[in-house]
Amino acid sequence: MQLPWLRPLWLTLRNDLAQQRLSHAHCIAWQPELGSDRLIQQFVRLLLCQQPQQQACGRCKSCLLAAAGSHPDYYALDSVDDKAIGVDVIRELTSQLQHTANQFGGKVVWINQADRMTVTAANALLKTLEEPTADTYFILSPRRVSSLLPTLRSRMQIHVISPPELSILQQWLAQHLQRHPSAVELQLLQQHPQAPVQVLRWIENNDFPADRVTVLATAWFGQQRWPDLDRGDWSSWLDASEQLLGDLLRIQQGLPVEQLRQPSLLAMAKPWLKQQQISASQFSEWLKSCYATRKMATEQSGLNGALLVQSLWARWR
Repeated sequence: MQLPWLRPLWLTLRNDLAQQRLSHAHCIAWQPELGSDRLIQQFVRLLLCQQPQQQACGRCKSCLLAAAGSHPDYYALDSVDDKAIGVDVIRELTSQLQHTANQFGGKVVWINQADRMTVTAANALLKTLEEPTADTYFILSPRRVSSLLPTLRSRMQIHVISPPELSILQQWLAQHLQRHPSAVELQLLQQHPQAPVQVLRWIENNDFPADRVTVLATAWFGQQRWPDLDRGDWSSWLDASEQLLGDLLRIQQGLPVEQLRQPSLLAMAKPWLKQQQISASQFSEWLKSCYATRKMATEQSGLNGALLVQSLWARWR
């Protein structure tokens, strides 16, 4: 596992399997920006391997089938076009799981964006988790673990992937770049500590993202107009909104600049905060509104995310 912040969880999963104490159902949040997709893929290969050691052997028939994307005992479900995962899909899955494994080993189910399941679909899956077929492993990867039904969460082992200290991320980035990162690259990493894999991709492709947090800050502080949104980029603007509110709350509480996601905000924000007299509880409520907006847009198909984000900004103004 080349991502150091994933190594502890990987070792736990690997050791539990080797000692035959691995749970049959696991919840690993979908955080590809932190490399959760790599961890899940490696875990799936390990579970399907017929002669695993420290990792999947890569040589047995199961490993070869998995590498070719044609393993008959591997079932992958995902939301299509950001639509809900319905009960019929889950029922078909549970029906297939009743059959004996083709490769005389384990069966592995991976449900990506599991928080997109309807309530009926989640309840149908719950029955299978309560009485799983032999040698069947489930991996659910929701965007937000809290969005899953409590009854569903109670039937799984929940694994948390937390971003490491900034110093560790900086060392990791330097190792991959094989040079000392520039000031701009380090600032980008500080702004996106929960997305180091994405930061590395931006740097390698020389395709740096727009600084949406600063754009929002200067609009809110009255120095420029608020940005126009379209349906395609509302999620990124919502991320920026959450980052801005979090930093304003930290600045108001007097936390050191090292703890800010966007240190450059400090000079602009201090006089503005003094003038506006916005309370910490108000910032917290606005943050909760951001989380609720994301949950609503994720769980309900057809909503206009851009309009939802703009309505949040209207409250701030």
